[in-house]
Amino acid sequence: MIDTRAVMRSLPLVASVLGRKYGVKVEIGGMDAYTDGKTIHLPALPSEVPDSLLAMARGYLDHEAAHVRETDFSVLEEAKLSPLEMFVWNTVEDWRAEHKLASIFPGCRQNFDWLIAHIFGSEERDESVQPAMNILNWLLLEVRSWDVQALSNKRDTLAGQLDMDFPGVRPKIERVLKSVRANCRSTQDAIDFAREIARVLDQFANPSTRPVPTDQVDPEQQNTQGEGKSPASTSSGSGEVGNNQQKQENPLETEGTFSGGDAQEGSAVEDYSPTTDQADSSRDDRLDDPGEIGEDARDHLLDLLGAGEDELPQSLGDILADALQVNSSRSKESAVTVAVPTTKNAGPLSVDDVLEAKQASMALRTRLQGLLQTKILSRASSGRRGRLDTGQLHRLAVSDPRVFHVKAERVGIDTAVHILLDCSGSMVRRIRLACQACYAVASALDASKINVAVTAFPSSQLPSGSYSTVAPIIAHGQKVHIGLDLTPAGGTPMGEALWWVMQDMLPLSERRKIILVVTDGEPDSMDCAVQAIEQGSRAGFEIYGIGITSPGINMLLSGRSVVVNSMADLAPAMFVLLENAILRR
Repeated sequence: MIDTRAVMRSLPLVASVLGRKYGVKVEIGGMDAYTDGKTIHLPALPSEVPDSLLAMARGYLDHEAAHVRETDFSVLEEAKLSPLEMFVWNTVEDWRAEHKLASIFPGCRQNFDWLIAHIFGSEERDESVQPAMNILNWLLLEVRSWDVQALSNKRDTLAGQLDMDFPGVRPKIERVLKSVRANCRSTQDAIDFAREIARVLDQFANPSTRPVPTDQVDPEQQNTQGEGKSPASTSSGSGEVGNNQQKQENPLETEGTFSGGDAQEGSAVEDYSPTTDQADSSRDDRLDDPGEIGEDARDHLLDLLGAGEDELPQSLGDILADALQVNSSRSKESAVTVAVPTTKNAGPLSVDDVLEAKQASMALRTRLQGLLQTKILSRASSGRRGRLDTGQLHRLAVSDPRVFHVKAERVGIDTAVHILLDCSGSMVRRIRLACQACYAVASALDASKINVAVTAFPSSQLPSGSYSTVAPIIAHGQKVHIGLDLTPAGGTPMGEALWWVMQDMLPLSERRKIILVVTDGEPDSMDCAVQAIEQGSRAGFEIYGIGITSPGINMLLSGRSVVVNSMADLAPAMFVLLENAILRR
């Protein structure tokens, strides 16, 4: 039976669990951590990692899964945000997407809170920065402190410094953030709010871009504006505001409803509409000048507005990706890679091969049915002993002693078996026997009502040149077929393939999960294979080997492997292997 605690301690297995839970694809391998909008890619890491690194890896999966599920990357691409706008958008969108995921999967809320406190509450992250960068650091802490109050002191300290360096800037941004918290419901909303915050900074850096109040515009200016010239245009790339003076007013100082459903570029300005009761007081706020800051402060803001991506603080996703990549580079030799499923050409076995395999299958099937059995619970019944069943006490009135709850057990097959077939280049002279053996074993198991699957490794080569691939030939639940005539090529990524098979078998309902490795030699990475076997065994997988005319598998699976030199050897060899497994269990 699978040990849940062992599964949650193994990064490849926990990644598989979370990927299925969130409905996203997760890959593990290489040196980089990233998301392409469809797949979350983790770098190769040790199968057993420190608690803090495991928590960061899980947090990275939660964080990126939120974006894969909730972020509309096509809208983001069309927006063509500046680096500054992109940073602000990332801060807002991170919060929005994580909240959405946590509302669906409440368990990940705790992961997010620990992660935010660990990353942004750490004193180790404090470093000297340019004054204007403190605006972004404060913004990030302000948004994150909505969920993690432990960041409040650090946020407030930074806010005090910000007010000294850039008086008036923070209150203006806070007015936008108030609407973010209440009304940010989509990726487009986050884009619009990011542009509003960038516009605030632009208005302080470039006083000429500030909107001119209506009662301060002379008739000649009004005529000029009527011709389509808007003094509210900014250098932040937020789009044309329009001809109506109401659209030129700064929305940061109004309170109303922001509707993101019909959002277009610049719509965050247009959608703020104060109620009638608020109109008078809001008008006074709108006429307030944003305030003056010193020449040096304006220069710092101009530098911030024109800063490149590399000059801005890192987002949560980037910080986590860097941490995972650093640990991956430190553990190159012991790092674990999970094979990627691709396609592989497979033809039908010849009539003679099928006939020979069926003869071996018949002998094997007869002996397996008495061995591959596990105890499964049958329906509960009433009896004379066991635990008292209060619902049956009425039987005592008629002197019936069957007032106890009995859970009987019956013998039944509750086993899933996955055959992992080595199709490396060294199998050229052995591949025919190996394919026959797979078909014979799969047929015998299928006839015994055992959930069986067959996967070949490696499959086709990845664009990177890697052969860390697998090719599912017969999936669990699929009828066994003769399409097992495979062509050998590539290396022997046995450990990588074992991790993939364990991920594939995790959600199966069978209590017992057995993996049969059919191979002719040693894996490309002995360390990866050893870790997969050790971690899989701890988690409850039973891994056995069949050596095809080669005893190499005995080095990895001593006492749990047999060597087959011909089809005639298959039935007795498999029987000995499985008999030992049953008796030892």
